Parts: sequence; C-alpha cells; structure tokens
Amino acid sequence: MNRSLKHLFLIILTFGVLSGQTPVENAVDSSNVKNPSKALLFSVIPGGGQLYNRRPLKAILFASAFAYYGYGYSVAQEEYQADITSESLHRTRNDKVWMMSLIWTLNILDAYVDAQLWDFGKYEIEDEEVITDDNMIKPKEVGPIDDTE
Repeated sequence: MNRSLKHLFLIILTFGVLSGQTPVENAVDSSNVKNPSKALLFSVIPGGGQLYNRRPLKAILFASAFAYYGYGYSVAQEEYQADITSESLHRTRNDKVWMMSLIWTLNILDAYVDAQLWDFGKYEIEDEEVITDDNMIKPKEVGPIDDTE
C-alpha cells in the first residue's frame, strides 16, 4: 500500500506540473525581463526556476529527475533500515542522496544562468553590407603634391 501511494503521488505531481504550463512566446517583450534573483528563489523547488524562465521542458526534466531519485532514496532507506549492517544498501542510499543534491544544484545553476541570458539570440543582427568597388569610399584623386612652399 505504501509504494502504491508513492506512485500515485508521483503521477499526480507530474500531471500537476504538466497542466500548469503556459505557452512559450517567441517575441521579445521588454516587460518580460527575467530577474536572476527571482529565478534563484523559485529554483529552490526543482523546476520552479525553469518555469519562471518559461522553459517547461527543462522544468519537467529537473522535477522528474529529482522525484525519481527522491523515490529511489525512500526505497533504499527502507531497505537499509531492514538490514542496517549491509554496506551495499548503505552505499545505494547515499548514492541516491548525492544524485538528488547534484540535480538540485544543477537546477539552481541552470535557472540563474537562463535568467541572465534570457534575451541571448533573440535579436537579429542586420545584414552587414558587403564592400564592393561600387560602394567603397575611395581617396580623393589629386595631382602631384608640391611640398616646396
């Protein structure tokens, strides 16, 4: 019963994250400037900073990876409590904690950097004019220089 309840919670969490998405807009709006401090604050919850930055796929990736290893940790903790002398169960439990902390840290860094670079690549540089003989500025042609004055 306990495992099925955890599976149900994980499914509800995933669908809740998916249903709360807003469409991504391609146009750059000056009132839509991303604040890196807010992205950092929202990223305390895995995927929150990515939702703030309007990156729903990244948010789903970070939230589901964190939930996967969180669930794996709870299972490993139960198994370790059943046999507390097992070194391999202890190692497995600790590996899950390390993976959760790595995903959480990457989540925070990604949200912060993405907020810093929110408009990178959204502006197009106008085509540079190719210099040809017709449009090149040429020096003024003058006669021979008289330096005897």
